[in-house]
Amino acid sequence: MSQVNNAIVKKSEVESGPGAFLRAPLSIPASDVSETGEAYVLHLDMPGAQKEAISVTVVDGTLLVRAPLAPIHGEGAAVMYREIRTGAYERRFTLGEGIDRNNVDARYENGVLTVRLLKTEASKPKDIVIR
Repeated sequence: MSQVNNAIVKKSEVESGPGAFLRAPLSIPASDVSETGEAYVLHLDMPGAQKEAISVTVVDGTLLVRAPLAPIHGEGAAVMYREIRTGAYERRFTLGEGIDRNNVDARYENGVLTVRLLKTEASKPKDIVIR
Protein backbone atom coordinates (compact mmCIF):
# COMPACT_ATOMS: atom_id res chain seq x y z
CA MET A 1 0.00 0.00 0.00
CA SER A 2 3.03 2.28 0.09
CA GLN A 3 2.46 3.02 -3.61
CA VAL A 4 -0.67 5.09 -2.84
CA ASN A 5 -0.60 7.69 -0.08
CA ASN A 6 -3.22 10.19 0.99
CA ALA A 7 -2.16 13.72 0.24
CA ILE A 8 -2.39 16.27 3.03
CA VAL A 9 -5.25 18.77 2.79
CA LYS A 10 -4.20 22.29 3.70
CA LYS A 11 -5.76 23.42 6.96
CA SER A 12 -6.90 26.62 5.28
CA GLU A 13 -9.22 24.53 3.09
CA VAL A 14 -11.02 23.06 6.10
CA GLU A 15 -13.38 25.29 8.05
CA SER A 16 -14.35 24.61 11.66
CA GLY A 17 -17.21 25.59 13.96
CA PRO A 18 -21.00 25.03 13.95
CA GLY A 19 -22.31 24.25 10.46
CA ALA A 20 -18.81 24.43 8.95
CA PHE A 21 -19.32 21.16 7.08
CA LEU A 22 -22.17 22.73 5.12
CA ARG A 23 -20.25 25.93 4.32
CA ALA A 24 -16.88 24.39 3.43
CA PRO A 25 -16.11 24.78 -0.29
CA LEU A 26 -14.49 21.33 -0.47
CA SER A 27 -15.60 18.01 0.89
CA ILE A 28 -13.00 15.27 1.20
CA PRO A 29 -14.72 12.02 0.22
CA ALA A 30 -14.14 9.07 2.55
CA SER A 31 -12.09 6.39 0.83
CA ASP A 32 -10.94 2.81 1.14
CA VAL A 33 -7.79 1.56 -0.59
CA SER A 34 -7.21 -2.12 -1.26
CA GLU A 35 -4.56 -4.06 -3.14
CA THR A 36 -4.76 -7.05 -5.45
CA GLY A 37 -1.94 -8.75 -7.34
CA GLU A 38 -2.76 -6.63 -10.40
CA ALA A 39 -3.88 -3.25 -9.05
CA TYR A 40 -4.57 -0.82 -6.24
CA VAL A 41 -8.29 -0.15 -5.93
CA LEU A 42 -9.72 3.04 -4.45
CA HIS A 43 -13.36 3.38 -3.41
CA LEU A 44 -14.47 6.97 -2.80
CA ASP A 45 -17.82 7.75 -1.18
CA MET A 46 -19.32 10.58 -3.27
CA PRO A 47 -23.12 10.68 -2.82
CA GLY A 48 -24.88 13.35 -4.82
CA ALA A 49 -22.15 13.65 -7.47
CA GLN A 50 -23.27 13.36 -11.08
CA LYS A 51 -21.26 10.80 -13.08
CA GLU A 52 -20.85 13.21 -16.02
CA ALA A 53 -19.35 15.90 -13.75
CA ILE A 54 -16.72 13.74 -12.00
CA SER A 55 -13.13 14.42 -13.05
CA VAL A 56 -10.35 11.87 -12.48
CA THR A 57 -6.89 12.96 -13.63
CA VAL A 58 -3.27 11.96 -13.10
CA VAL A 59 -0.89 14.92 -13.05
CA ASP A 60 2.78 14.81 -12.00
CA GLY A 61 2.41 11.65 -9.91
CA THR A 62 -0.83 12.75 -8.23
CA LEU A 63 -4.29 11.27 -8.75
CA LEU A 64 -6.86 14.07 -8.46
CA VAL A 65 -10.58 13.38 -8.07
CA ARG A 66 -13.06 16.27 -8.29
CA ALA A 67 -16.82 16.63 -8.57
CA PRO A 68 -19.15 19.58 -8.05
CA LEU A 69 -22.16 19.20 -5.79
CA ALA A 70 -25.11 21.16 -7.10
CA PRO A 71 -27.95 22.26 -4.82
CA ILE A 72 -30.90 19.88 -5.01
CA HIS A 73 -33.49 22.61 -4.39
CA GLY A 74 -35.18 24.32 -7.31
CA GLU A 75 -34.40 27.84 -8.47
CA GLY A 76 -35.82 30.43 -6.10
CA ALA A 77 -36.62 27.90 -3.35
CA ALA A 78 -36.28 29.27 0.18
CA VAL A 79 -34.28 26.63 2.06
CA MET A 80 -35.53 26.59 5.64
CA TYR A 81 -33.19 23.93 7.01
CA ARG A 82 -30.05 22.46 5.43
CA GLU A 83 -28.07 19.31 6.14
CA ILE A 84 -27.29 18.24 2.59
CA ARG A 85 -24.10 19.95 1.54
CA THR A 86 -23.23 21.75 -1.68
CA GLY A 87 -19.83 22.78 -2.98
CA ALA A 88 -17.46 20.17 -4.38
CA TYR A 89 -15.69 16.92 -3.63
CA GLU A 90 -11.92 16.88 -3.96
CA ARG A 91 -9.34 14.26 -3.01
CA ARG A 92 -5.68 13.84 -3.96
CA PHE A 93 -3.53 10.72 -3.78
CA THR A 94 0.23 10.63 -4.35
CA LEU A 95 1.17 7.76 -6.66
CA GLY A 96 4.31 5.67 -6.20
CA GLU A 97 6.61 4.37 -8.92
CA GLY A 98 4.96 0.95 -9.28
CA ILE A 99 1.72 2.31 -10.79
CA ASP A 100 1.01 2.41 -14.54
CA ARG A 101 -0.18 6.01 -14.88
CA ASN A 102 -1.44 5.35 -18.42
CA ASN A 103 -3.74 2.53 -17.35
CA VAL A 104 -6.28 3.90 -14.86
CA ASP A 105 -9.93 2.78 -14.85
CA ALA A 106 -12.77 4.63 -13.08
CA ARG A 107 -16.43 3.66 -12.56
CA TYR A 108 -19.23 5.38 -10.64
CA GLU A 109 -22.19 3.46 -9.25
CA ASN A 110 -24.59 4.07 -6.37
CA GLY A 111 -22.65 7.09 -5.09
CA VAL A 112 -19.29 5.30 -4.98
CA LEU A 113 -16.42 6.04 -7.36
CA THR A 114 -14.11 3.05 -7.90
CA VAL A 115 -10.68 3.76 -9.36
CA ARG A 116 -8.36 0.91 -10.41
CA LEU A 117 -4.68 1.78 -10.64
CA LEU A 118 -2.92 -1.06 -12.46
CA LYS A 119 0.56 -2.02 -11.30
CA THR A 120 3.53 -1.97 -13.65
CA GLU A 121 4.88 -5.40 -14.62
CA ALA A 122 8.00 -4.80 -12.51
CA SER A 123 5.95 -4.16 -9.36
CA LYS A 124 3.60 -7.17 -9.65
CA PRO A 125 4.28 -10.10 -7.32
CA LYS A 126 6.18 -12.94 -8.92
CA ASP A 127 6.15 -16.58 -7.89
CA ILE A 128 9.62 -18.05 -7.60
CA VAL A 129 10.06 -21.68 -8.58
CA ILE A 130 12.06 -23.59 -5.98
CA ARG A 131 14.38 -26.24 -7.43
